[in-house]
Amino acid sequence: MDPLEALVLGVVQGITEWLPVSSSGHLVIAQELLGLPADENLVFDLVVHLGTLAAVLVFFRKELGRILLSLFMTKASRGVQENKLRKLGFVLLVGTIPVAIAGLLLTDYIEGIFDLRLVGFALIVNAFGLLAFERLWSRGSSRDTNYVDALIIGAFQAVSIMPGISRSGWTLGGGMFRGLERETAAVFAFLLSVPTLIGAFSYGILTLDQYDTTLYLSALGFFAAMLTGLVSISYLLKAVRAGKLWVFSVYCAIVGLAVVVMNL
Repeated sequence: MDPLEALVLGVVQGITEWLPVSSSGHLVIAQELLGLPADENLVFDLVVHLGTLAAVLVFFRKELGRILLSLFMTKASRGVQENKLRKLGFVLLVGTIPVAIAGLLLTDYIEGIFDLRLVGFALIVNAFGLLAFERLWSRGSSRDTNYVDALIIGAFQAVSIMPGISRSGWTLGGGMFRGLERETAAVFAFLLSVPTLIGAFSYGILTLDQYDTTLYLSALGFFAAMLTGLVSISYLLKAVRAGKLWVFSVYCAIVGLAVVVMNL
């Protein structure tokens, strides 16, 4: 991998992690187009995912800071708002359970059956999912989440362990399915990504057999992913408010069909 390829992959990760089009699927496609073996860039993939985690930490720093502070406050020092934030913190942790279980049980199996056509088919499934979320469940009005919501939204998120299925898109869809107002569902999806990405990065680093990148290339990919991730977070929130998920549905259908046809 050269610096330009590292920059390109970082940009691809930063854009597609938060737009509902599947970053894992697009990284696989981008590596194929660049002639880079996906199984030789595992550490780099983890680093660019860390870059997109940094983007959400920066974008939602105030919200996350208040949630984190509430978790460590004593009962006597907490008011109504702090108790709500404390509950939200625990709800987010509960919402991470389904994807953690799915990751532990299914990651090796998915890697065993993986090929590029599977990514194409998953992108087509993602397209239909996004369309269904917007057409069927986009009229919710709730702004509060409970533990049942968290588990169900987390189950939607767990589907995204398949490359080609968007984590942000299906988590957002799970929130709308549970009756959350669209922007509330989107913000919850972003906040839920924090423990999920921290867990995925930690597990990935601990289970790798070899480290196959340099500090320079990792830094390029990290900052490219973080900066473009900040832009894509803002863009997705605007698209959700405007009811434009169908645009991403059309895009995923076209790309998925192209990948399937080109790999027949």
